[in-house]
Amino acid sequence: MPNTFAYIVLIIWPFISLIFYKRLPIVNATFWTIVGGFLILPVRTEIDFPLIPPLDKVSIPAIAALVGCKYIKKVKIRLIPKPGIERWLVLALLIIPFITMMNNQETINFIPGLTFLDSVSSTINQYIILIPLILGMQLIKTQEDQLLLFKLLVVASVFYSILILYEIRMSPQLHTTFYGFFPHSFLQQARAGGFRAVVFIGHGLTVSMFVAIAIGASTILLRQKIKTFGLSAWIVIIYLFVVLILNKTLGAFLLGLLLFSAVAWMPLNMIKRLSLLLVFCVLLYPILSVFDYFPHEKLVELATDFDPLRGESLAYRFFHENLLLEHAQNKLFFGWGGWGRNRLVDSVTDGYWIIIFGTFGLFGFVALFGLLAVSIWKAAKVISLIKDINEQKLMLGHMMIVSIMMLDQLPNASLAAWMLFLVGGLLGRARNIKIENRK
Repeated sequence: MPNTFAYIVLIIWPFISLIFYKRLPIVNATFWTIVGGFLILPVRTEIDFPLIPPLDKVSIPAIAALVGCKYIKKVKIRLIPKPGIERWLVLALLIIPFITMMNNQETINFIPGLTFLDSVSSTINQYIILIPLILGMQLIKTQEDQLLLFKLLVVASVFYSILILYEIRMSPQLHTTFYGFFPHSFLQQARAGGFRAVVFIGHGLTVSMFVAIAIGASTILLRQKIKTFGLSAWIVIIYLFVVLILNKTLGAFLLGLLLFSAVAWMPLNMIKRLSLLLVFCVLLYPILSVFDYFPHEKLVELATDFDPLRGESLAYRFFHENLLLEHAQNKLFFGWGGWGRNRLVDSVTDGYWIIIFGTFGLFGFVALFGLLAVSIWKAAKVISLIKDINEQKLMLGHMMIVSIMMLDQLPNASLAAWMLFLVGGLLGRARNIKIENRK
């Protein structure tokens, strides 16, 4: 159970964000409100009011950022994106819960059917989740704004790495020490005779993914010849790779290595093609899985050859994913809705894609993952309009980061508010480049 301090931190976070917006430029303030909330606030702690989604680690920073932008910085923020495919996808995500509710009136596994109030609450929750993306679209307009995002991300990761290294050495205890409980299975954090850090994020896998994306951000700074803390970007990259290796998460290490290799060494046109290919694979994955065309068994064999334990873990994930997919096909288009109706009695949900697919169906998956994909597609379309080679490198590095984040949603559920802020930033910059070239 969370202790009193956990609730105090949740309550005071909006007031801390108020200080950010009073003293910092708007992009900096929004970044630290959203990313700081992700890194510091307690997991699975919520203030629950009737009829609205709980106020927690996800919703409090998002709402605080929206209020800070509109009422402290007094920036005109559209609550719904401007006309374009992203607007229709956002609207779809807000409408789908009502259709899901109408198709889920029956009781299942002693869980009652969905009500109109459930769909209202779900729609509000969907919108809160999308706030960082909506803000990113409207705040990240210039090359300087875009570059600032990655500078701030690298700074945040370097400071946070101190806590990560502490838990790797001393075991993941900080969440328990400060907030009174451990947020996940402690045994899942034990690896190779040591531990994976959890800090205040919730799971070692998510911590490792944060570091992997930070490596991508550092690599973007490397290609821009920008130092961090007066140090070469190479030093920061090597340091973060050491942290990632010590955190003992093979999947995140491989994604971090792919991200670094692509951004640092690939020709620009190859980065663009690889980003689009990864997005295409992610969008096709549910269909390939439904018709059993995806080579799950071969991947398990490869993982087993590398490490029998990793192979066993991957086989376990695929087994439960297949059970959940069979269940999801019974409500294929709009899903089972919330309250655990998308799950089986003894199922394990790892991938974010299967959570969305089971909850909101094929249309929900297409709307959410399509929103991520559109950011990369629109960025790819405007690359040819950019004359400056450094700006091209920046856009392509940003595209690669978003594609890697999408790819990680197949095996894991790591999609967080700070990631959606980066996605929104890519959409916002792509839109602004198009506007600049019309003048």
